[in-house]
Amino acid sequence: MQSLNHELFLALNADESSPVALIAIARLLAELPIVLAVLMALYILVRRKSEKIVAMRLLLTVSLAMAAAYAIRKIHYNPRPFVIDLGRTLIDHAPTASFPSFHGTFLFSMAAAFLFCPKERTSGAVMLLLGLATAWARIYLGVHYPLDMLGALITAFAAATAVHCCFLLRRQRI
Repeated sequence: MQSLNHELFLALNADESSPVALIAIARLLAELPIVLAVLMALYILVRRKSEKIVAMRLLLTVSLAMAAAYAIRKIHYNPRPFVIDLGRTLIDHAPTASFPSFHGTFLFSMAAAFLFCPKERTSGAVMLLLGLATAWARIYLGVHYPLDMLGALITAFAAATAVHCCFLLRRQRI
């Protein structure tokens, strides 16, 4: 599995012939979507003050997903590509564990939380696209493997599913 992960990484990672403009776009996409997603979430939550349940689901989902990602990283250290001298790295990053991606987990968990809320599915889809763009950018720039992002996606949706099930159980008891 690791060799496939490395092959996919090398196929997606920028090389010496990569256009400067594409590298600049990737650098923006590696960080900016987190700011956009937070601003978007704040706008949604302020706009729908009456729906505190959406805010609670969002907070619980993101918290659970990030805690799970943190625990996974503490249990299993997977070195980043540049630590093992694989591919090309175009942004600075500490040699912390790469799996699962915190950037991906954060964005995908926000997306998943909104996708589980019928009135916010469009917002969830937009956040999912932001997450996918960030995933590509961070692989392209050499700080994550594709499986880091897949792990983030799975962690986020598992957290959202757990939170959703808790809310369903709570609703049935009332």
